Amino acid sequence: MSFLYPVFLFALLALAIPVIIHLFNFRRYKTLYFSNVTLLKLIKKETRKKSQIKQLLILAARLLAIASLVFAFSRPYIPLNNRTQQAARQIVAIYIDNTFSMKNVNEKGQILEQAKLKAIEIANSYQAGTQYLILTSDLLPQHQFLLSKEQFYQQVTEIKESTRSPKFTEIYAQVIRSISGTTKKADKIFYYLSDFQKNSIDFETLKTDSAVWTYLLPFASDKTNNLLIDSCWFEVPGRKIGQQEKLFVRLKNLSEQAYQNIPIRLTINDSLRAISNISITGQQESVVELNYTNNSQGIQLCKVELDDYPIIYDNSYFLSYKVRGQIKALGIFNPLNNSSGYLKALFAGDELIAYDEFPENNVQIAQLKNFQCIFMINNQKISSGLKSELISFVEQGGSLVLFPNRTNNFDDYNSLLTSLNGNTVTSFDTASMHISEINYAHALYKEVFKKQEANADLPVIHGFLRFSEQIQKMETPLLKFRNGKNALSTYRFGNGNVYSSAIPIDKSNFSFIRHVVFVPTVYNMVLNSEEPQKYAYSMEIDEPVVLNQNQLPDELKLIELETKEEFKVSARNSGTGHKQLNLNDLIDGAGHYLITDGDETIQSVSYNFPRKESIPEYYTKEILQDQIDDNNLEQIQVIAASEGQFSEILQDLNNGKQLWKLFVMLAIFFLMCEMAVIGFWK
Repeated sequence: MSFLYPVFLFALLALAIPVIIHLFNFRRYKTLYFSNVTLLKLIKKETRKKSQIKQLLILAARLLAIASLVFAFSRPYIPLNNRTQQAARQIVAIYIDNTFSMKNVNEKGQILEQAKLKAIEIANSYQAGTQYLILTSDLLPQHQFLLSKEQFYQQVTEIKESTRSPKFTEIYAQVIRSISGTTKKADKIFYYLSDFQKNSIDFETLKTDSAVWTYLLPFASDKTNNLLIDSCWFEVPGRKIGQQEKLFVRLKNLSEQAYQNIPIRLTINDSLRAISNISITGQQESVVELNYTNNSQGIQLCKVELDDYPIIYDNSYFLSYKVRGQIKALGIFNPLNNSSGYLKALFAGDELIAYDEFPENNVQIAQLKNFQCIFMINNQKISSGLKSELISFVEQGGSLVLFPNRTNNFDDYNSLLTSLNGNTVTSFDTASMHISEINYAHALYKEVFKKQEANADLPVIHGFLRFSEQIQKMETPLLKFRNGKNALSTYRFGNGNVYSSAIPIDKSNFSFIRHVVFVPTVYNMVLNSEEPQKYAYSMEIDEPVVLNQNQLPDELKLIELETKEEFKVSARNSGTGHKQLNLNDLIDGAGHYLITDGDETIQSVSYNFPRKESIPEYYTKEILQDQIDDNNLEQIQVIAASEGQFSEILQDLNNGKQLWKLFVMLAIFFLMCEMAVIGFWK
């Protein structure tokens, strides 16, 4: 047993007063004369013994009553945890989980509203002068300051659901930062009110602060059926005019209930473009294919949706992209060994690809930025100006394809490869070698061949390059020779791609040019050279938006399409030749956003709510306690938020089991005993 005010125990010295009174009895005795006092002596002895017992009982009752009052005023308590006794000043931090999962319901209603009421009840259990800190999943700047009780009430009523899903350690760290600068002579308490989804709890990495005691209040929700759209993706990269698109939609059924004939709708620019029905069993996922054609150029705002209740925030998925006109490809050829005619014939009259060419001795360098893919064909001389422009072209997202010349002088060629961080040429081998392997998993060949044969009839190459083999060069093989060396490989440089071929394109290798593998290889190099577009962003990831245009001002405008609300945003250089925007602080809802420069629309950005809040996996009170024990978190304790007499539970946790009421009752009891002895003992 401990005491809140132990100094008051000095009042026990008052017990000496009734003892002194008992020892010094000031009553006067009268002398009575009797003729025979023998009988009186006997009566006197018996009466004196009874009187002494009575006086001792009265003295004991008085002593116990006074001692009980002294103990009561000393506020005795029995500690219920390892906390040191509370200080005169208290700082109470309360986190209210306002993620989407807190919108679920139980028999008492929506659990977010229950958490808000419980937070107010916690505040009411503390004495006047207590300071409060409120936190939510948004981690707003205004939630970093201490509040009075009235200010705390006001901010609690304003809490709404949030798109963010922070980890427990992130919230805990924010609490420590916010109260670390306060006085040490304060009792610091942290309440965490949540449904405790498993994906948000990370006790194993938590480092507790010895000055802060934490209480966890879990809220349980009823089981809710939920069918959601998890993600969307296209079959092939690059969105082209007139292209037949295949959009894949992954659906997840997170309940035991089976769904039958649920329609999945695709709208583009508010026009219904595709629809499909799906049936899915409980706890399963399925992929739906939606087919349509890109009929127009420009920005395409897509929305995939289904109908499912009561959880609706994950029923829609937003994505957007820009359909451009023809992709521009350029061939830079060696006039002394001109094999560009093969590519010119391949792209002639193509609706998707516009092909042009320059001889290597007359390249219009200023126009290179207007192309998406450049083929270097049998080049013998690469000027320093052309090399510099090609490096910049790849860094900014272009694709460069290198078909070598039959020569033993590779100085210019190797200088370009070195600048592009590629493997350099060591020699030219005049031998013949079969191509034996195709990387069917790569985007160039994926979905190109109906059968992926290990022993396919592939062409023979007559003369090829040998490259230096450096482990640190991260190249992806596309075609391989029988000896295991790369016949064609690719790697990233900056924001672009470099395709390095060991095969010269000339008459000696005509068997390769006319082989079925050549056309999809070259054609898909161009199709995949278009600057990659980010179709969708998640609101939980702080990811910068890369602008597709370079010559832009530093200040642009962001428009939310649904509300038409406008924001000024700043563009900054990223070091890759592209400007970036950081929009996460401005994005507060899923949907489409347009980035504009004056009246011109630059590009679109689509945001989606995080899907992890849809996963119905929660920690119970018992499991939470097990995790606390396993991680030796002695300063964290779990409270069942549904328990009755919650205010009394809080008082006991903060102040220990209070005993002052017991001692007051004992004092009254002993006083009544004294009165009973005096009144009824004759």
